[in-house]
Amino acid sequence: MGKEITLPQFISIYESGDMQILDVREAWEVPMIRGENVINIPLNQLPQAIDMIPRTEDLVVICQHAVRSKKVIEFLESQHGFDNLINLRGGVSTYIRKIA
Repeated sequence: MGKEITLPQFISIYESGDMQILDVREAWEVPMIRGENVINIPLNQLPQAIDMIPRTEDLVVICQHAVRSKKVIEFLESQHGFDNLINLRGGVSTYIRKIA
């Protein structure tokens, strides 16, 4: 796994809607990221939802601290042949720290 983006890059992608985002956090985690370009699949539901994840366009994978997103990317690349995944460096918590 090598592709990562920074928080400013992620905010631009999220606001523009130009790229799909896969949020692997639980529904209770904040801040929730919602939008037409956001797919919410909690980590524990991922194996049953592989078919919901786009393979043909770049996809940013996010979680709270970038730990789960890295695991998801490793899993999807090694076990399911994905090659379109990008990690949000530091996770969504970097956003919280930035505005706090």
